[in-house]
Amino acid sequence: MTGAVRTIADTGVWATRWVRDVAGFADLAQEWDALHNRCPGATAFQRAGWLTAWWAAYGRDDLRVLTVRRSGQLVAGAAVMLERRHGVRVLTPVGRGVSDVSEFLVQAGDLQAPALGRLSAALAAEPGWDVLDLPEVRAGGIAAQVEAAWPGRRWSSPSSVCLELPGRPLDELLPQLPTRTRGTIRRKLRTIDQAGVAVRTAAPAEIADGVTTLLALHERQWRGRGGNPEHLTPRFARLLRQAATALAATGNARLEQYRIDGTVLAAELLLIDGDSVGGYLTGVDPALRERVDTATLMVRHNLALTAELGKDRLSLLRGEEDYKLRWRPMRVEQHRVLLARRGGPVAVAYAGLVGARATTGRWLADRHPELRDTLADALQCARQEGPAAGARALRTRARTRR
Repeated sequence: MTGAVRTIADTGVWATRWVRDVAGFADLAQEWDALHNRCPGATAFQRAGWLTAWWAAYGRDDLRVLTVRRSGQLVAGAAVMLERRHGVRVLTPVGRGVSDVSEFLVQAGDLQAPALGRLSAALAAEPGWDVLDLPEVRAGGIAAQVEAAWPGRRWSSPSSVCLELPGRPLDELLPQLPTRTRGTIRRKLRTIDQAGVAVRTAAPAEIADGVTTLLALHERQWRGRGGNPEHLTPRFARLLRQAATALAATGNARLEQYRIDGTVLAAELLLIDGDSVGGYLTGVDPALRERVDTATLMVRHNLALTAELGKDRLSLLRGEEDYKLRWRPMRVEQHRVLLARRGGPVAVAYAGLVGARATTGRWLADRHPELRDTLADALQCARQEGPAAGARALRTRARTRR
């Protein structure tokens, strides 16, 4: 046994271990994904290909991968890492920030309850941390069950909303929409068909270059309109190229390209799990947006693909933008969950800080969206070109708004 693997419980039938290095986690990839396939609620964000790619691009602190086995078979797992935030030792999921769902893996069936109990106990017993911070927890999932049974202090607050559509072709969905909306969508579909847009799925060998094209289109799509500055960073590009390539090889990702006369004018990365297809990131040339409604174009294609793959749902993932709401989607509310290892003042102070920052963020979004956009642009410049460039961008945006 190497120093990177620590056994914390071994009864001969059950064995619980922590793997602490990326090489050891990579060695688990095949078993990890086999377990994932036995976890109906797991998403593509818990696949080994996504997690190891995220660590290669973002990882810098202590990796801690918890494994629970019964008779040698992996039946539960949690990929977390240890970092310091404001002097607090925080356990947080690998993938945080760019993963739309926070979740653990526990095999469904008769073993779920005992495996979940051992997973929770091992998390609580692991030394050296103060707060477990899970940013995007769904009701009914494994992480939510860990929260419900947690022996110590816990806090929960709203985080994101994911929107979902049933996995049926658009022709079956349209009758459920209001009459005026149906008419508008049908007109947009006729315009799309007249424009001659062709859809092509990138081959596995083309994924990395296809992601580069997607990100270039994404930058043009959002230029001057805000957007998420993280999507334009080199580390995010590295994550997406590596993760999309790995997940496409296992059938858990597709890169769809929308072309006119052979030129790629839009692209979308889809993530595929046991029961849904999720639209993770799009890039659209503004010239195409002037000709057709690209949201309608992609929703029609993605619904058809979801039905073809036999999946129950098309997930539009995080965000309640107007172009999503027109389809009357189902709302899936997620929560940020904080679990304290001990109920001391450090955990309480961290929970208070998280709550205060969330309140400020909501206030900015509701009352001063222009200030929020200004700060986001400045942060993007700082990440790409350094703090001085970020300060200059902040001054420039402030002058233009006077």
